[in-house]
Amino acid sequence: MIKVFESLLISFSFVLLSLILIFKEKLGIGKEIFIAEIMALIQLVVLGYVIGIVFNLGIYYASIMILFMVSVSAFMVKRNVTKEKNRKIVCAAFLSTITITIISLIILTVSKTVLFEVRYLIPLMGMVIGNSTNAMSIGLERFLNDLKSEKDVLWGYLALGATEKQAVNTFVKKAVRAALTPHLNSTKAVGLIFIPGAMVGMLLAGVDPLEAAKVQITIMWMIMASNIFSVTIACYLLYKEFIHQISS
Repeated sequence: MIKVFESLLISFSFVLLSLILIFKEKLGIGKEIFIAEIMALIQLVVLGYVIGIVFNLGIYYASIMILFMVSVSAFMVKRNVTKEKNRKIVCAAFLSTITITIISLIILTVSKTVLFEVRYLIPLMGMVIGNSTNAMSIGLERFLNDLKSEKDVLWGYLALGATEKQAVNTFVKKAVRAALTPHLNSTKAVGLIFIPGAMVGMLLAGVDPLEAAKVQITIMWMIMASNIFSVTIACYLLYKEFIHQISS
């Protein structure tokens, strides 16, 4: 345990060097970076202890942990989209995330990509939930902003007889494209510029490279699908709420 913390202290030099550059260039993000990295350190250390306990408790407690992760994700999406109180965004994000999480669990189990064990399911569902959180934050923010900035276009569609759902279709497409851009960029570079995290972990653990590649490919496809479905579902759950917002 002492060696772990010694290693972390040395690794913290990455953060210190970055902070030195930030303050030297007066970038104005030093405090934000420092707080974010300290929070990440605390959260990951706590996560390490919690997962160690959950691994020994079984699938029931793992399900509770996944539900907790989905709940936190929903509140994070709401906070990223708007600072105002809005339960509908939280509910929509929760329903979208829990839906794609369940679908991902079923497909992973049926395909036998990984064993139905806690030590595999929690990290993989964490990837799904984490990526969906980012995708929905980007997609819903874009969706709401486009509706605000182009509301004349929206009113035009409605005036021509389109239903609200038909009228927002163009805006949903733009939101999904925006949300998928980071994933598409990393997908194009995978294997050429960098090796993805899951594959790196498996290679370091001594797993056969082809087996590691198979699992990583499945994970990438899973993340891509979860991003598309979570953003699309959330947009269609929230379009009436967003139209009401820009109308008032």
